[in-house]
Amino acid sequence: MKITNYKVDTGGVQIHVVDYGGTGKTILCIHGLTANARFWDAIADQLTPSYRVLAVDLRGRGDSEKPANGYNIQQHAEDIRHVLASFSIEKAVIMGHSLGAMISVCFTATYPQLVEKLILVDGGEDLHPQVADVLQPSLERLGRVYENFNTYTVDLKGKPFFQPWNSYVHEYFYADVHHQSDGTVTAKTPKEIIDQEIAALKNTSVNQYHDQIQVPVLMFYAPNCLLHPHAYLLSEQMGKKLAAKWKDSKFIEIQNSNHFSIVFSEYKRVSAAIQEFLS
Repeated sequence: MKITNYKVDTGGVQIHVVDYGGTGKTILCIHGLTANARFWDAIADQLTPSYRVLAVDLRGRGDSEKPANGYNIQQHAEDIRHVLASFSIEKAVIMGHSLGAMISVCFTATYPQLVEKLILVDGGEDLHPQVADVLQPSLERLGRVYENFNTYTVDLKGKPFFQPWNSYVHEYFYADVHHQSDGTVTAKTPKEIIDQEIAALKNTSVNQYHDQIQVPVLMFYAPNCLLHPHAYLLSEQMGKKLAAKWKDSKFIEIQNSNHFSIVFSEYKRVSAAIQEFLS
């Protein structure tokens, strides 16, 4: 897979964009809370060359600039608008996972003229109050210095979220850290940025945008989400309700998947459903 990297000025903040190539309709992919653009490698592998696939590093993540503020879904939506304009894309399919799904809902409601169809991967509603607590242990790697990349991934490899560990998961985490000349690695995302993001999400209504969605939507649901009995990013109840509410929309459960395996392991099933939805 040949990847081209770009930097886009979104009104003073440089946003890193991964261009996976391909031709046809543009699919713009938006990652989750502590993730990076390379989260989408597996899906992009399946969707190119039938579609042109782009993915962004949100501000504060990956190789994008890390300003002191602007960590809320409205500002991210504004950044996405700049990205589409810089590539002269008049209309795109917007696809988001987790926080990226929340941003995608906000973007589609705010800039309906720029969106052809919407794809939500395990996300797209108000933040469940327990999610922040469940995620807290996974944020411990932020700000820490690890002896080498292998040490960085030891704990991650043991987590059920990333089983089976494959080349897509490896590349994603490899892109997630600064590799220093002495071999040490540190996560590219500062913890204070994620703290800001979570604080903003707790005071943001994603659901307020649901009434303004006028395009067909494809929703993917991971029943094992965060491996917690109550904390979810998209509930089955809400997903089915929205599929009935939004015209020509569809809700698909990817059986046995969790919040990350739905992309890293189940990419063939997800991509086949995406192609059917877009064709």
